[in-house]
Amino acid sequence: MPLKALVTTVLISAALATAATADARVRLVSVSVGQPASDATLVGAITPSATCGITVHYKSGPSRAKGLLAKRSMRGLISWTWRVGTNTTRGRWPITITCGRAGTLRTSFVVR
Repeated sequence: MPLKALVTTVLISAALATAATADARVRLVSVSVGQPASDATLVGAITPSATCGITVHYKSGPSRAKGLLAKRSMRGLISWTWRVGTNTTRGRWPITITCGRAGTLRTSFVVR
């Protein structure tokens, strides 16, 4: 195969792989404002049947709230609801959503 044809084939293959990855990425739909002793909710859009994990990072470390387990998306949406602890420090706290090949979403939410 001539070098020019080989380079063209590689570039087309790379473009197709990038397009497939871009279509599968996780996106933020909404995240609520939290208050101590109340529920917070995050909703994301993702490829149907994708499995994702979530970590909410507070001053004291990663949250261990009951609602923060790995989940599988349904009809292209995935959501988590968790209780903000009564002693949670007010402020903006990072959230990381990890979805394998669909990528990682880094966002945050506010505790008031």
